[in-house]
Amino acid sequence: MTGLIFLATVLTLFLTLMGMLLNILRKRPVKALIKRFLIIVAAYAACWGVFYALSKDQPIPLGTDICFDDWCATVTTFEKFEPKNSNPKRPLIVLHLKMSNHAKGIAQKPSEPKVYIQDAQGNVYLASKKDQQALERERGQQIPLDARLELHQSLENQLVFAVPAEAKGLKAVIEEGPWIINRLIFNSNRKVYLLK
Repeated sequence: MTGLIFLATVLTLFLTLMGMLLNILRKRPVKALIKRFLIIVAAYAACWGVFYALSKDQPIPLGTDICFDDWCATVTTFEKFEPKNSNPKRPLIVLHLKMSNHAKGIAQKPSEPKVYIQDAQGNVYLASKKDQQALERERGQQIPLDARLELHQSLENQLVFAVPAEAKGLKAVIEEGPWIINRLIFNSNRKVYLLK
């Protein structure tokens, strides 16, 4: 629902901008259209602020799917990881992920899927490429998050994260879609997996 509100707002702003351009080309006044544009932006920003202030994280059990249309993903389990013949500077956490296609008739390929770990202070930890290579040397090559899934297909992979030993309140987050759009859409209660 919040995505539809965002799209409707963007479309309205686009049409208003087009109206301003047409008025400029026809040498007509644009003051009313500028005012309308600014009111729409201000109203959306105010609503976004309210949603942001009221939103909170909703812990869900491991193995519970988070779906973005028909592409779903879940953290099935997590573990500490110590690569052989290597002494990492920070503790490593491996998230076991399962991606699945819940569509009724077509293959699915997610748009810019992201998985990260966040601590209680809001610090974000992305997957470690160097440590991922160490894991893949031991366990085999992992399937990328954005792999195409055929109808009703499920794939599993593992991602490695380097997290400071002092980090507390760790939670895993799954997102899909462009970063900027995810930030501009009204915040709702975000589903997270507690890593404890």
